[in-house]
Amino acid sequence: MNRRSLFALAALATTLACGKKTEKTVPIQTATVSRRDIVVDATATAIIEPINVVEVKSKTASGQITKMTVEVGSYVKPGDLIVQIDTRDLTNAANQAQADFEAAQAKMTTSSSQKKRSDDLFKQRIITAQENETANLDYANATAGMVRARTSLDLAQQRLEDATVRAPVEGTVIDKTVSLGQVIQAGTSSVGGGSTILKMANLQRVRARALVNETDIGQIMAGQEATVTVDAFPDRPFRGKVEKVEPQAVVQQNVTMFPVLISLSNEEGLLKPGMNGEAAVLVDRRSSVLAIPNDAVRSMREVQTIAPVLGLNPDSVSAKLRASMGGGMGGSRGPGSAGSRSGGVRPSGGPGGGGGDNHSQTSNGEVDLLPQGFDRQGGGGGGFQQVEVTDADCKKVTDAMKKKPAVAKKLDDLREKMRSPDADRRAMMGEMTAIYTELGVDSRVAGACRRKEGGNGGGNSGGAQAAGAAGAAGAAGTRGDQAGRAVEVPQAPGLRSRSRSGLVFVQKADSTWEPRMVRLGVANYDYTEVLDGLKEGEKVALLSAAAMQAQRQAANDRARQMMGGGSPLGGAAGGARPGGGGGAPAAPAAAARPRG
Repeated sequence: MNRRSLFALAALATTLACGKKTEKTVPIQTATVSRRDIVVDATATAIIEPINVVEVKSKTASGQITKMTVEVGSYVKPGDLIVQIDTRDLTNAANQAQADFEAAQAKMTTSSSQKKRSDDLFKQRIITAQENETANLDYANATAGMVRARTSLDLAQQRLEDATVRAPVEGTVIDKTVSLGQVIQAGTSSVGGGSTILKMANLQRVRARALVNETDIGQIMAGQEATVTVDAFPDRPFRGKVEKVEPQAVVQQNVTMFPVLISLSNEEGLLKPGMNGEAAVLVDRRSSVLAIPNDAVRSMREVQTIAPVLGLNPDSVSAKLRASMGGGMGGSRGPGSAGSRSGGVRPSGGPGGGGGDNHSQTSNGEVDLLPQGFDRQGGGGGGFQQVEVTDADCKKVTDAMKKKPAVAKKLDDLREKMRSPDADRRAMMGEMTAIYTELGVDSRVAGACRRKEGGNGGGNSGGAQAAGAAGAAGAAGTRGDQAGRAVEVPQAPGLRSRSRSGLVFVQKADSTWEPRMVRLGVANYDYTEVLDGLKEGEKVALLSAAAMQAQRQAANDRARQMMGGGSPLGGAAGGARPGGGGGAPAAPAAAARPRG
């Protein structure tokens, strides 16, 4: 075989090697379903300000400042000297007022004696009535002059006293607007209110003014705990409570926000007015609840993209999910649309989930017991009225379960059967309603109690009891303190405990993946509470990175097809076009390789 033949064979082998399809594996990280505390808070930028600012003025004394003993930052107590105003003119005015008062007293004494003599002479008919009236008029004028003189003296003495301005309250000087030698006006002597000498405030307690977005303001109310972190002390949080929510909105750059005032203790004096920071208001907290990372929660809209990454058939996954939900997502609606009244599950808004709709929603294993026209708590609402229950109603349900444990066990077994993908949910709905009737319990009230008490509830007497002390505390919106006691977290009236549906992929023993619809509760930026559908210890797939890589791979495939003139073998066709590149064929769907 000559050199030319060998070269041709080598080129052919290279071409075949380049054209061979390569399978890329996408590493899939997993997370274990475990119990943890979920803290939900509303954050906003905040600025520190004093609670009560006092403007110090001279009430009645005007004049030149001859002495000033404080500066900005000075700490003063009630009665401490702040400024001294020149008293020469004020002293002269007070002396003149004193002389006028003494003259009025002398005149008053003389008029009183004349009036007494006039009255006696008039009784003896020695003087006429007109002369007696003149004496009485002089006495009245003397009395009025006495009153005017006393008032003028009091005012003059008050001006003289007000020339010495003292601190009205305890606090720190935060602003000083005058200086030594300046002439000031009294606070009551001009329309503008006189000259402000300084501003002071007690900084042992301050407040943070946080501007909260209007989307979060419905969750905030007075009395909730808050944490403020300022830029000056980034590693030291300051704890306080919400004092009030101001009713007037503030619009900044077309964003509507509401001021929230948070009271803070400042005994050490670390917080200064004007400091910037961030405030976090504790809205809700669930203690020791099942939780998964937000990256594990997907929506039904993502099935077509996620399933191939995990080595699953998208159509098979969609069919299995529809079957597990009793066909509630079948028909022409397609994945992601509203389910039927028989318990269709839809993905709803939240971390990792898609947008919801305005129909009632149920999760896998939780039958929808509400008839048409009632809204399930946590559902969209759509103008329907939800069933409201009290603690007394739920206690009646619990007592009924305890009286007939065998019937309650049948209810739990039926609920467990409904988890099966092949379960006939429509038929089981009738059976469950009959069981509730046998117990003497309204099915709608029982379902509302289950949702109120947090409940995935399997094996807990029909779900009327909480899943445990910690779970009950979390469902009731409580948190544990250092001693392990339950401490209530105040919640705004507009905040309801909502549930929503989500799609997760659970890793099985053979390292394959099982799609599963779950019911989710509260969520923060990192984790989401699991109410139903998962067990502690199961592993779920974290799919954010895999989903992005799958989308990138799909975009690359479309680009190759466009370069290849729309041919399915776009790479081969692209190689025949000028500038078409090497003509690599479109890559297949990436296979999943689980990683712990």
